[in-house]
Amino acid sequence: MSGKGGPDHPIVVDPESSRFFRLPPDVRLVEPASGSQGATYPAGFLAAGVVGGLKDSGRPDMGVLAVASECRGTTASAAVFTTNAFAAAPVRVNQTECDLDHLLAVAMNSGNANACTGEQGLGVARVMQESCAVGLGIAKASVAVGSTGIIGVPLDEAMLAAGIRKAAQAVVPDGGPAFEHSVMTTDRFPKMCALDVPTVDGLVHLGVCAKGAGMISPAMATMLCVVTTDATLQPAGAKNLLKAAVDTSFNRITVDGEMSTNDSVFFIASGASGVSLSSEGLDQLGAALDAMLLRIALMMVADGEGATKIVRLQVAGAPDEPTAVHVARAIAGSPLVKTAVCGEDPNWGRVISAAGAAMRGKRLPHASLLLGGVKVVENAAALPVSESDNVKMHAAMKEPELDIHLDLGTGEASAEIFFSDMGHEYVTINAEYHT
Repeated sequence: MSGKGGPDHPIVVDPESSRFFRLPPDVRLVEPASGSQGATYPAGFLAAGVVGGLKDSGRPDMGVLAVASECRGTTASAAVFTTNAFAAAPVRVNQTECDLDHLLAVAMNSGNANACTGEQGLGVARVMQESCAVGLGIAKASVAVGSTGIIGVPLDEAMLAAGIRKAAQAVVPDGGPAFEHSVMTTDRFPKMCALDVPTVDGLVHLGVCAKGAGMISPAMATMLCVVTTDATLQPAGAKNLLKAAVDTSFNRITVDGEMSTNDSVFFIASGASGVSLSSEGLDQLGAALDAMLLRIALMMVADGEGATKIVRLQVAGAPDEPTAVHVARAIAGSPLVKTAVCGEDPNWGRVISAAGAAMRGKRLPHASLLLGGVKVVENAAALPVSESDNVKMHAAMKEPELDIHLDLGTGEASAEIFFSDMGHEYVTINAEYHT
């Protein structure tokens, strides 16, 4: 396959060369040769990742990100979670027992999802909270928790308590990368980003650490993600910014059509910059946040447990937006479409078939389709493709980024979604995940 996926994809190694990624004017990507600091790039944050003993590999598996003690009186936060009916214990504890407007820390583990673990699992999530709170000297309700890994396996409470306390006591200003590595599971590479954001009110900063490669089709967020800023925000402002950014990034991607039981995104503002944002400044921060989270979302698609390509699918001409989204998800989730993309086969009939199945019972006589910039369908009928266009289309299939545009011809609504291809490695990883 010619596509450069995983750690070699443009969105990972040179995001500004990707045609899917654009920064707002004057916003600067901070990505030194030594690597991004991620969520500890903005002032007022500390983090650590440690080996707690959950992974047989001996790799880091517990981490804590915390607001610095001098900023604890100026924080605001927001969070969004999975809507999965079997939401994991940490999600349930966060939703009912955390002060999500004023978080001071997030404690996470990898190697075990703590999902479908009953009352014992809820107890373990509370122990994570308590251990982190004691280690940092803060209130338990100001600590959110997150877990990722295998479902349905009870956690050792004492091991979690010791590991999270160890991480809480080890937090340092440049600990973002260590925290990131502590939450990775099947990820082939870290997913971090940092931005300088000039606003009319002053310079502020954004950072993010996230994990996610498979079980990605969130109807709200992603696997695990912590977003930080040193701007001074109010909880309502943080909520509005996060919801808008999630809707146009994590809610518009899919790897395999599977929603996790543990999906969580946290957004914490430390206020360490001393910059309070006006309405215009909030808009500027929001635009930067949208771009940053789209980049992280696309990194997840590029990872995609063996993915080699990112596809940008645009569905236009729908009677309403929900229909456009429904059709887009049907195409993006089709194994036939995804494997054709992996094999660099411009078999556009698979796209049409998936769209038609999603619109069953309807007629689409004015539909058109472009694959890699070449129109192959007009008025619901195949078009002859010239030799030069055929060469162009096959060349587009070999690139790490591919565009597909479908117009249903039934209205004015549209939707955009990004998805990965699917190959042998995805099957290998998920066939062997439990063992």
